[in-house]
Amino acid sequence: MAKTFKNLWGQIATFRNLAAAFTLVRQGKRFDSDTLSFYADLESNLFALEEQLQQCTWQPKPFREFWVTDPKLRLIQAPAFEDRVVHQAVMLHVAPVLQRRFIVDTFASIKGRGTHAASNRLRSFLRSASRKWEHPYIIKADIKSFFPSLPHDLLMQRLQRIFSDQDLLWFFDSLIHRSGYQGRGLPIGALTSQWLANLYLDSLDHYAKDTLGIKFYVRYMDDFVVVGESKAWCRETLARLQDHVEGLQLAMNPKTGLWPLSQGVDFVGYRHWTSHVRPRKRTLRRTRKTFKRLRGLYYEGLVDLEFIRSRVASFAGYMRHCDAHTSMGSMLENFVLVRRPGKKEID
Repeated sequence: MAKTFKNLWGQIATFRNLAAAFTLVRQGKRFDSDTLSFYADLESNLFALEEQLQQCTWQPKPFREFWVTDPKLRLIQAPAFEDRVVHQAVMLHVAPVLQRRFIVDTFASIKGRGTHAASNRLRSFLRSASRKWEHPYIIKADIKSFFPSLPHDLLMQRLQRIFSDQDLLWFFDSLIHRSGYQGRGLPIGALTSQWLANLYLDSLDHYAKDTLGIKFYVRYMDDFVVVGESKAWCRETLARLQDHVEGLQLAMNPKTGLWPLSQGVDFVGYRHWTSHVRPRKRTLRRTRKTFKRLRGLYYEGLVDLEFIRSRVASFAGYMRHCDAHTSMGSMLENFVLVRRPGKKEID
């Protein structure tokens, strides 16, 4: 019988752990109104959360909902500030347990990994495969409506196979079944959702690596890439992976496909080949529109240089991890800021 973890709740539901969680949640948001409101009566708020967790009376509060385009339209459901503190407090002790189960080639939400590590790993796989095989092929796949489709009962079964702490299982049951979804779905925007979603596809990772013996497999949340020796091998492997995904009560995105490695692959925000990595074309188009809008706002005195500098720095950070010196230079060369005569910055 696999080892299960118990007695974690006694470490989670403490003032000290909640205070550590608050410090992490507060990072980068020290002057947000929610942070300041919670901080104004910090000790009482933390003691209240401690009592709710110890007595198993805590319930998630309504989410703050908003839409983002990244690149497709997504509904983000952000937990209330105090719930984010609770989520962080739980994951401080649960995340290390889950991470030990994960393969090294899954990269989402794991400290020390992330998109750039995933990009580097894929590029390494592409190079190795091109040296090993004459005409390698790529499988590029993702899960259709991933977060809204996660089945609650099967997710709880996975948690029960790992944890025997009944208070911790009560927390996850409350979190999953009282998230506003009926039977399926987790809110995008919660720390716990990222880890639970990662855990759910851990089954696919081990099936790919351990059962099918796929060496060149990399996953970032619900997006994954496989590099194989031939078109026939990739077609057969894709069918097996698809069967496993359906066994998880999920479905592959219809855009899932396979093609020669020489055509490259789009993954974690970049287009990858064996010799180079390029930015996505749609990212460049979107940034050009953003820069044009920023020039207009600056001309009218509606934004200052600090506001613009942070946006340019974010784009430069993205471009730094790919081969795009010419595109970067061209965009910055044309990004000239001029203030409308007589126009001052707004206060």
